[in-house]
Order: sequence, then structure tokens, then C-alpha cells
Amino acid sequence: MSIHDLKTRMADVAGIEALTMSLEGGRILLRWGSYSAAVDAAASDAEIEAAVRNAIKLPPVSLIPDKPEAIAAPAISKGTPSMTNPASTGASVAKIMEDHVRMMGEIQAAQVRILEASLARQRETVAGAVGKVAEKVDGQTDDFLAIMGQFANDLG
Repeated sequence: MSIHDLKTRMADVAGIEALTMSLEGGRILLRWGSYSAAVDAAASDAEIEAAVRNAIKLPPVSLIPDKPEAIAAPAISKGTPSMTNPASTGASVAKIMEDHVRMMGEIQAAQVRILEASLARQRETVAGAVGKVAEKVDGQTDDFLAIMGQFANDLG
């Protein structure tokens, strides 16, 4: 797939018009804006598109702060009763943490699926290559045996 075709197919992706592709270490590196994705050099068009779309689901690394900024608690003036219920605040924090744990699990599961698919492609590549070598050697063995048989016949 050409970079032009990819930009056209993925026109709905913000910033895709700045997409660049390069080949490094047997991987296709895709970069646009502050996003990036990498796929195997033999990746299909669908795998490339999936990698780009997966990359934009997470914030780019440049937008993730090293430390979360502290949120200042609202000042409570004397004479004004507190507007928050400590029990509901605890429940809100628990809900936020549950959501965080769930999202982290989803991210991890997605990364594991990518890893499993990549390793499966590697196994298929090795199996195919070894099979072709074995076929070539087997074909040469038949030729070798024929030559040796002819040689033995010529000797008498």
C-alpha cells in the first residue's frame, strides 16, 4: 500500500495528512503528528490500518504527564456547610479506580493479542521457509541419486 493510498483510506484520522512511513529493522514505522505505530515489514494493508487506528486510541506519549498535576481542594469557608458527602467521595474514588483497573486490563489484553499475533506470524514464516528449504533439498537429492545411479551404471 502506498502512503497516498493509506492517507486516502484513513482520511477520518486526525492529522493523517502528515503521515510518514519508514523501514527500520525489518519493521514499518508510521509517524503522524505526535503519534506513531510500527508493524512487521510484511504486514497487510488491514494490519497497517489497524495499527494506526489502535495508536490513536491511546494518548500520544508527549501528552501523558510524567506526574499527574495536583488538584487543589476547594476552600471551605467558615459558616458554609460542606457540600460533599465523604461516603460518596469514597465511592467515587473506588469507581475511578475500578475503571482504571478495567482499562489497564483492556490495554494489556490488547497488547498481548498483538504479541500473540506477531509471534504466530514469526512461526508461520519460519515454518514456510524451512519447508521450502526441505523441498529444495529433497529435489536435489532425487537429482543426486539419479546422477550416482548413472555413474554406477557407467562403471559397469
